[in-house]
Amino acid sequence: MRTIRFTLYALCTLALLGFGALVFLLKSYPTVQFPDPLKQNAENGVRTLFLGTSSMAWTDGDSTWLVDGFFSRQPLSQVAFTRLKVNETQVGAVATEMFKRLNMPSVLSGIVVAHSHYDHSMDAPFLAKQYGARVVGSESTSQIAEGQDLPNTQMEVVPGGGRVKLGEFEIQLIQSAHAPTGFTGGFNSKPVYLPAHALQFKEGISYSFVVSHPSLGSGPFALIQPSAGYVEGQNKGVSVKHVFLGMGGLGKLSDAYIENYWQEMVVRTQAKHVYLIHWDDFTQPLIKEGDPVALKPMPKLLDDLPRSLELLNMFSERDRVTLHVLDAWQMVNF
Repeated sequence: MRTIRFTLYALCTLALLGFGALVFLLKSYPTVQFPDPLKQNAENGVRTLFLGTSSMAWTDGDSTWLVDGFFSRQPLSQVAFTRLKVNETQVGAVATEMFKRLNMPSVLSGIVVAHSHYDHSMDAPFLAKQYGARVVGSESTSQIAEGQDLPNTQMEVVPGGGRVKLGEFEIQLIQSAHAPTGFTGGFNSKPVYLPAHALQFKEGISYSFVVSHPSLGSGPFALIQPSAGYVEGQNKGVSVKHVFLGMGGLGKLSDAYIENYWQEMVVRTQAKHVYLIHWDDFTQPLIKEGDPVALKPMPKLLDDLPRSLELLNMFSERDRVTLHVLDAWQMVNF
């Protein structure tokens, strides 16, 4: 009997130590030397406000639209051990600060969703209902919207790609790919009701977004790549000045993959300015105790931002492209 008790005690101790080590690793952040911060220009004309992960608010002074709009950013303990729901208080606080910084009324013309993982899609239906937007994305995203009772008139499914007009902006959706991180694949074939576990939000289709506005010429001026994935040749014929480049999990991939990703997204599009997004730990809040906070990089266990940043710095110098790492609440003017 004593032997059995000792064995059980030893197993429990090992399990607790293993769990403690995992938590430590998931909270162990790398030391990162960022490039010089982006200079903030006057807030007028076409501009975008970065809001962590791949969430971005775009406006031209007449209308405002979002990429993703994931503001809940639940802590790691909730993501790992509970079912998730929209943190309405946090989402409302971030949205209020967002409209204030944009100097725009609290109205959204649309929300384009990059893919259907929870850190991109979960808050979009709630935001759409609150601010009058229509959600644009895949069938998998529409199942998340249905689970939150978003009216069909506020959901637009773009199966494999297409174009939408949001105010004077035109956004082309190009079917792309998620970074090969092990959390990819699958479709939501039935409504996703909240609360739901993070793994219930299947990827669906991953999109790139090519953005045009008549005040900036007849062709597109920006490419948004929310995930660090690509389809070879997806940007054939696309030429832009600005690229918003997703970084999530990139540092764990091979040098060859990272260079091919850069070639497809930056060199092929002839971009001159690259802004890094989706590099941050999205279990950390955007607002804490009423004050906006800076972002932290992904933990070492999940990504290696210093490594990928070193490679991208080398590529940017070689190709004569400016490179910026966007922090939360930074504005980019065009």
